[in-house]
Amino acid sequence: MRGTKLFLGIVFGVLCVVQLGAILFQMMSYERILKEGEVFYFKVLPLDPYDPFRGRYVTLRFENATKAPLASNESMDETSPKGYALLEHQEKGDAIKEVRFSKPANGHFLEVNVQYINQGSVPKSAEKPEHANVYFSLPFDRFYMREDIAPKAEKVLRARSGVSVKAKLRVLGGKGVIEDLVVGETPLSQFVQSE
Repeated sequence: MRGTKLFLGIVFGVLCVVQLGAILFQMMSYERILKEGEVFYFKVLPLDPYDPFRGRYVTLRFENATKAPLASNESMDETSPKGYALLEHQEKGDAIKEVRFSKPANGHFLEVNVQYINQGSVPKSAEKPEHANVYFSLPFDRFYMREDIAPKAEKVLRARSGVSVKAKLRVLGGKGVIEDLVVGETPLSQFVQSE
């Protein structure tokens, strides 16, 4: 009986250590992306709901990050729920250049959830459709804010409908983290307090 209690105690201790290790690994991964990741800005259409368990957050709908062309040398895989969006900096704003189903060897890319592929038109001499678009969703759609700032942010954004809000993303190795929401060049929390 005493040996069984000791064994169960050891198993419980090991399980606790494994769970804490998994949480610490996720936190370290998140922090690494924030420190080393490339910065991209994507325009968003924010909405501010409330979750009683997780607090205030801004639901994000990304304006130009829901579809992109299929990479030219890529075969279509309609069964794969995962794709890789290649990101690029442009003068008029950062954008998603194309989507691949094979993990890119270089460049900045983000793992996305593929919803469906618009086949486009198939020329008789080609195996692959022209202008095939991949529709996808980004792996994040919420940005959590402090309880006192979120309602003010909602009021400011609704009252000033012409305000352009961008999500400041950090991307590293296919993973992305929303670092902040930005109005012009000002973080949303500072913009709200100055209003």
